[in-house]
Amino acid sequence: MKYIGLDVHRATTDIVVLNGRGQECLRRQVETREEALVEVMKSLPGEKRVVLEESQMADWVTRALERHVSEIIRSQPQHNRLISQAENQDDYLDALHLAELLYLNKLKAVHHPEELYGELREAVRAYWRSSGEVTRSKNHVKVFLLFHGIPYQNEEPYSPRHREKFREGIRQKRANRELAECLWLKLDQARAMKARFLRLLRQASQPVRGSVRRLMTIPGIGFISACTLIAYLEDGWRFRNKREAWQYAGLGVSRHTSGGKGTENASRSGNRCLKNVLLTAAIAVSLQPQHSGLGRLWQRGIQQGKDPRRVRRTVGRKILVVAQHLLRSQKEYHDELMTITS
Repeated sequence: MKYIGLDVHRATTDIVVLNGRGQECLRRQVETREEALVEVMKSLPGEKRVVLEESQMADWVTRALERHVSEIIRSQPQHNRLISQAENQDDYLDALHLAELLYLNKLKAVHHPEELYGELREAVRAYWRSSGEVTRSKNHVKVFLLFHGIPYQNEEPYSPRHREKFREGIRQKRANRELAECLWLKLDQARAMKARFLRLLRQASQPVRGSVRRLMTIPGIGFISACTLIAYLEDGWRFRNKREAWQYAGLGVSRHTSGGKGTENASRSGNRCLKNVLLTAAIAVSLQPQHSGLGRLWQRGIQQGKDPRRVRRTVGRKILVVAQHLLRSQKEYHDELMTITS
């Protein structure tokens, strides 16, 4: 067995090969071209396991080499502390450390979904990025008006029909009108791109429209939220248990123990899109607590005197588990699931 570490860059790739005893038997730098990489793999006899860090080029390299090796792993850079926190770093050492971690079986691989879910995930990410651009553009307009002391109410600064009123205020304050027009133009363009990405998301979600419809029966879950849940939960079997799903969604618990003592805190890591969807749904549920089992779960936590933030995370966790169950069972939501999914 050969254990091969690749440190891939735009122009060159460093390759380090360890043998079955963990000893370095080859060190080479080649051009980052398919022919050069494949040639090295073909020159090595026996079974070959390859590792490279997840990056923009990782997908292309994987597709180029997967037919010529026994296994290829795309590892999470955040977990490779032997590399990221090393005092001495260069391309050769990075490739060597990757090969050593592979030999020791101490790598955390990046999950890559089937093509169907991969396309949906890209569409979901693009939508959320465009939504963030709209929010940032709105904030820029608001800051401009506040800086010049121009009063406004609610959503007025963002609406085209109110802009003439603000233009008059800008003239009176002798503010930079051209700058204001540029900020409004940026907002209009961001809104147009968000609408376009929403159309693309609707197209990408067509193959899973049945699952989208089922998840939308969950209180607090709309179309965008349902697409986001499917993009990351896939068919519901991605995670072995609910705790793995909670940890991935950023709703788990971080524990620090030593000498029999320790602390537990809410996790600060996880998938931000998924976490935002679940906590937003929990807030929506809390507004009408009497209408669903999820709402009554919220109400019960508040009546017990628990911190509302903690109750919100509890409801968010339950929504995630229910969504996973619906994807697996291909059924719609009903309040009895509050007991089934406990």
